[in-house]
Amino acid sequence: MCAQDNNVKRTIENPVAIAAPASVYGGKNFGALGNAEENHEEATPLSEDAMKIYEHLIGVHVAYFRACNVPYMTTCRSLPQQVVQEQNTQRAHDSQVSNYGDNLVEADTSTTAVQQQRVPSAGSAHVQHYGASGLNNTIPSIHQEQTVAPVTKPSLRLMHIKGQVAASCADANGSRFVQQAIQVATPQEIVMVYEEIMPCVRTLAADVFGNHAVQKILEHGPQSCKRELISRLMGHVLPLSHDMYGCRVIQKALDVGEHNQKIVIVKELKHKVLKCVRDQFASHVIQKCVECLPPKHIQFIFRSFCGWAKALSMHPYGSRVIQKVLAHCDNAEVCHTLTAEIIEFANKLSADPFGNYVVQHLLEHGGQTQRSMIVRKFDRRVVSLCYHKFASNVLEKCLVFGSQEDRQLIINEILGNAGSQHVEHLVDMMINPYANFVIQKMVVTAEEQQVGLLLDVARKNADSLKRYPHGRHFIAAIEKFLSANEGSPVHLVNNE
Repeated sequence: MCAQDNNVKRTIENPVAIAAPASVYGGKNFGALGNAEENHEEATPLSEDAMKIYEHLIGVHVAYFRACNVPYMTTCRSLPQQVVQEQNTQRAHDSQVSNYGDNLVEADTSTTAVQQQRVPSAGSAHVQHYGASGLNNTIPSIHQEQTVAPVTKPSLRLMHIKGQVAASCADANGSRFVQQAIQVATPQEIVMVYEEIMPCVRTLAADVFGNHAVQKILEHGPQSCKRELISRLMGHVLPLSHDMYGCRVIQKALDVGEHNQKIVIVKELKHKVLKCVRDQFASHVIQKCVECLPPKHIQFIFRSFCGWAKALSMHPYGSRVIQKVLAHCDNAEVCHTLTAEIIEFANKLSADPFGNYVVQHLLEHGGQTQRSMIVRKFDRRVVSLCYHKFASNVLEKCLVFGSQEDRQLIINEILGNAGSQHVEHLVDMMINPYANFVIQKMVVTAEEQQVGLLLDVARKNADSLKRYPHGRHFIAAIEKFLSANEGSPVHLVNNE
């Protein structure tokens, strides 16, 4: 029993020696596996060159065996030569992995994790793993090399996987290969790819790997092929728009499709616009519709938001759509309705994590009348808004894009009666994590007399300001601004 255990231990410790051919061991001919175990200790130690040659040969055989078990690779008639070529190219790397497999576990683990993310479906390619023996980790296959270092000029061409294109697109490595190969494919190969994926394009569009291949394929080939592929998506636009992966394919179709096809796509969403806007994925499709189609064809999208501007502006996905609509809408009536609702609730929206971006967008891109109306909504609330994480950003936009009159309304309310000795609230704002940025913006936009007052307060209270992180930040920012204007270093306080 002890002898058997010792033999097993020696086998595990040096599996290469057990399986090595006679030529490697200086001409000594070992018979069956048992004889090799018995004569293991008598074997001549391997030279370094012999070990490298043997590891290379094992790598060739294993890689060829794996490739033969991958359905979409079996059609390549030059597969044995290709495997040898690939192994020669990566020979040094294979030897390193064979000798130091444990040290390279991080790279192998990342590759294996990608392969094991998803159970292969019927017809998809399998990359087999060889259990606990470590064989899959010690000798990287061709497919692992594609995962770690994408090939810019693949030795395989799309014609080599003819009949298996759809299955390849649904596989992690196959999808990557198709995306690379389509960029250097011949016109005949591109047409072949389109023909093979047509029957299952809707399934691939919603596939974790297939969607990337479909998107890349749509960037190449004749318009007739693109037209036919996009037509296969018709009637399924809504469910694909709500899908994590399908929404990307629909967006690509809106980018590359013909004008009449874009109109058909957007019409399928006509009665579900509000539902799409609130969806994490479909909201991007609505935004793409607004970008890619002339306003006259998407008026129903614009009208869908009337009466919903406030609610959608405070929605994590709806706020982005509202901003996109405000940027592209050419319907004066719809624009007036949306902006009026936003201005009416400007105070609430400014303090909202998502609504504040809509108000900022209107301040930056809207008309002067709209800016002034928003500023007047903040009357007698400016100081409290300065202390708010989101509303303070809105006030900064007011100071930058507002008229001189608008800026003075905000600045005067903040300064109040600071002309006397009541400046405590200004010092408090200078050390506040949000209000200090509003004061900084005031220094840039206020009148000379008002700027002088702020600088005077900062100098007199420098010792207090320096005790707080945001106070020090405020002093540094003001000194940087003044130094840029003066052309020489300016210090609010004397450095001791």
